[in-house]
Amino acid sequence: MPRDFKNFSKDRKKIIEENKNIIQENSEKANEYQNILDKYKNMSNNDLMANLFSEASKLKREGKLDSNQLMNLKSTISPFLNGDQQKMLNSLIDTINEQK
Repeated sequence: MPRDFKNFSKDRKKIIEENKNIIQENSEKANEYQNILDKYKNMSNNDLMANLFSEASKLKREGKLDSNQLMNLKSTISPFLNGDQQKMLNSLIDTINEQK
């Protein structure tokens, strides 16, 4: 069966353009994540915890965070943590769940 090179060329151009868009989106996300990391990288542990609880409280009031989401986060993250880190995560989630 002969190849249709005219359509192949169109398809290739479309794929290249889609890949450029994906790279651009990923680059924007990477920059966004880097900005977030830069915001928090020099904070003390106490400042980080205060910020975490403040943000969690705000999201809960806005209806954007609930215990089911926290449990999903916990189950997603836990396999990547050691025992001490899991204990800390459990403590953080328990504290956030108790917040109003």
